[in-house]
Amino acid sequence: MKAKIHPLKNQTETDRLDLATCKEILNANGNNYTDEEILRIRDYLYQLAEIQCRHFKQWQAEESDNVIPINRNTDETEESIPLYPGEYRRAG
Repeated sequence: MKAKIHPLKNQTETDRLDLATCKEILNANGNNYTDEEILRIRDYLYQLAEIQCRHFKQWQAEESDNVIPINRNTDETEESIPLYPGEYRRAG
């Protein structure tokens, strides 16, 4: 099944698709949905998209917290801790 691209006319980010556009898209393959069914399908798809957007934003925030920068530009001139401190350590 090939997806048909349906250009949207003057849609802003917060507007929902109007009933006529939804009816054209859903009834394109010979389906015959009622107006109430089309509105329920549209609202359900908007809810799914909202859940996906929230999940992606949460994942993005968690990923940015987990990133460890490798270029810290800090001075590491502190005295190092010897690996084998003790009486029989080799003197250099």
